[in-house]
Amino acid sequence: MKLEERLLHAALPLARGKLVERAIIGLGYTAVELSDRRVGVAYTLFEPGCCAYLPPEISFRQRPADLILKGLISPQSLEGSVALAVANALFNSRDLPFLKGDPLELIRPGPEDEVAMIGFFEPLVKRLSGRVGHLWVFERGDHLGPGLLPETEMPVFLPRATLILITSVTILNRTLEDILAQVQRAREVVLLGPSTPMAPEVFEDTPVSLLSGIRVRDPEGVLQAVAEAKGFPGLKPYVEKINLRV
Repeated sequence: MKLEERLLHAALPLARGKLVERAIIGLGYTAVELSDRRVGVAYTLFEPGCCAYLPPEISFRQRPADLILKGLISPQSLEGSVALAVANALFNSRDLPFLKGDPLELIRPGPEDEVAMIGFFEPLVKRLSGRVGHLWVFERGDHLGPGLLPETEMPVFLPRATLILITSVTILNRTLEDILAQVQRAREVVLLGPSTPMAPEVFEDTPVSLLSGIRVRDPEGVLQAVAEAKGFPGLKPYVEKINLRV
């Protein structure tokens, strides 16, 4: 079963009886409010185009949450973003043994580590530079910049890495499974970012060892920030960072 199908099957029992109250598809993030007032966030994945990004027959308001979750397996990327936000509203609000704070404090990188980062997390790059033996940062071709490696180079370096940090956007662009298949000697594999579903049951048979995401503390603040196209700094006052061992 593919990873997105496992996410769907894990989330469906939590979604039954709930409706999508609001879906806000911002330029940076997507936020969904459920009928029980829980809110979830995911990255907005879309291809730049003109005017209409979703066909007129697709709508979200007052639709059953379990039906909207099926966007996780849809070829339409915006449906996937909304569906993952629904899943995160359900998963990330559960009463689980979350660990607060910084994922780097949990994985403790050292000078002996060779670190691969899929997706450019600038604050983490600054903290890891000079602290670890090697740091390789990979991005997709249209996001390449100085010091970044193309994703085509991952097969060269991922098998060597002892620590791997992966953006959870890879769930939406359907590359996560291919990335995990290249892991060989990593002592920690962290899936991180606001899109991360805190669902250890989905990842227990994978190399992922730590989930690092967010839980919404101020729903209205998050919904407003997303509607105003804020990035993560704009969301930070309204969420808390949480981690969970797989």
